[in-house]
Amino acid sequence: MKRLFPSFLLAVALLAPALASGQITYGLQQNVIPWQEGLYLAGYDVLSDTWIWADTLEYAEAFGLGSSTYNHAEDNYVFLGVPSGSLGGLQWMEHPVDGTTPPFTTSFEGTLHSIHHDMQSDVFYGLQGYGLDSTWVDWGDGNGYWEINNWATRVVSIEPVPGSAILTSVLELPWLEGVVAGASCFDSDTHRFFIWGIDNQGSGRLVAVDCAAQAVVSDVQPALLSNQNLSELEFNIVDGQLLGLLASLDGNGGGDMELVSVDPNTGDMTSELPLPQVNSYTPDGTVFDQLNRIYILHYYQGTGISPRILSVDAGSMTLMTDVALDANFLELEMSNALFASQRYATAAVVAYGATSSVILANGAWLNTGDSPVHVTMHDVAGRRVLRQKLDAGESMEVPQGFGLWEFRLGQQIDVKKTFRR
Repeated sequence: MKRLFPSFLLAVALLAPALASGQITYGLQQNVIPWQEGLYLAGYDVLSDTWIWADTLEYAEAFGLGSSTYNHAEDNYVFLGVPSGSLGGLQWMEHPVDGTTPPFTTSFEGTLHSIHHDMQSDVFYGLQGYGLDSTWVDWGDGNGYWEINNWATRVVSIEPVPGSAILTSVLELPWLEGVVAGASCFDSDTHRFFIWGIDNQGSGRLVAVDCAAQAVVSDVQPALLSNQNLSELEFNIVDGQLLGLLASLDGNGGGDMELVSVDPNTGDMTSELPLPQVNSYTPDGTVFDQLNRIYILHYYQGTGISPRILSVDAGSMTLMTDVALDANFLELEMSNALFASQRYATAAVVAYGATSSVILANGAWLNTGDSPVHVTMHDVAGRRVLRQKLDAGESMEVPQGFGLWEFRLGQQIDVKKTFRR
């Protein structure tokens, strides 16, 4: 199963208790429409086992495995894709899930994979492979090419601007030859990039890079047996816990899977939950719901057949759901936009505060400003139940029950809770 890449402020409108607000898992479905029509992006609520959102991406016909991430500041699904009808390379692609904002694409130079979004600083980070040394292969008559003999890994920051994204080197890791697909994650509290890869001696290394300080803060070799593989890393920010999927292979195409926690300072692993039903999985097939502390895994009961999805409560380490899917679900990303706006509001989001243009009047939200505002509402179960544009001077009735509302105007966000009898 190993694949290597070379290398908010809260404003309470009415009294209401804290809500357990769920977030949506987005990913690309296969075999739903002909590939010539574009990729098919879908949104899934794992707790209710419901497909709640879908859109055809006519502008993209292929994607890079292990290249997706999520823009939690803008609520955009991000991936590296091939433009439809193009023979060119991968491009940076962002697809807003609000249904109204147009997608954004831009080119970039070189290779790029294992991309993550620092929710606190609103910066993207990723990995690049680069050659340490190379040999000229001569075809004669001055023709030939450079063959890379030894690969290394570089951490870069990514600024996706029109024309061509700006990639800036953060730190080079010359001893890290390759990175296991799907085996990286990010802690936005500490700006740490966790990377599981293979060094130039063939040994597994778990590296943590502080992207703000541009320094390696830990570099350990977890004690794995020759038949074991660690992958699908996710970081539980609230509990400061690094989680992963440990596979112990039997040599006959099978093996035992278990969810483990990993100490990034020592490499020590603790078994948290056996997952005997998991036979195989695809890289980048896990996400973590930071708001509800849920580890989510897309897997197969066979080798690439009978797709399923499960969820684990990371607080109690108990299985919450485990259901069959009617299509493969790849390049999963969790919309942690609500978590980000709540946790990092003062650091990364300019809020309306007391001067919000949307006010509560006579049981309805009224936009008193001059510009339209995008409105999102989640119910008590955390499901997104409403998403619409509220034009200047327009009002909308507040429904009965609990509601967690987000009002967005560009980078400005105002979040309010309501309870109506």
